[in-house]
Amino acid sequence: MQRLDDSMKLALRTNICYLATCSKDGIPNVVPVGLVEILDDLTIAIVDVLMNKTRKNLAENDNVALAVTDLNRLVGYQFKGKAYVVSEGEIMEWAKEFVKRKQERRREILADRLKTETNPESISKIKKLMEVEYKPKAVVLIKVNEVYRTMRGDAHE
Repeated sequence: MQRLDDSMKLALRTNICYLATCSKDGIPNVVPVGLVEILDDLTIAIVDVLMNKTRKNLAENDNVALAVTDLNRLVGYQFKGKAYVVSEGEIMEWAKEFVKRKQERRREILADRLKTETNPESISKIKKLMEVEYKPKAVVLIKVNEVYRTMRGDAHE
């Protein structure tokens, strides 16, 4: 098992990631996820606010891949491992607080964008996005087994 280093953790925490699952019949599903946190050097937590198909796949097949690209730092990673879902207890209390903090930060970013936006369609969309309230349904915990670098020219290649 490869441990998550600081570069990997930063990429996961500051970018949209893509979680890939697969049904027992081999039908893939990939979803963008932004509510990502690192619990320890081998465990990634993803808060589920709208992952119906993903959760169905995980009930049938616990193998997952999570990909992230950090264009600001010119690094990219793919993490492979086993996932399991937790929907009660201490982890859910953590998830509620985590989502609250992330949501506040998202609103700040959108408010800043609203100050400079001139397109009426975009203004309307930003205002709607600022009103969205995310409710954690569960937490997907990934135990990382393998890590691959995915960006050519990465200094760590």
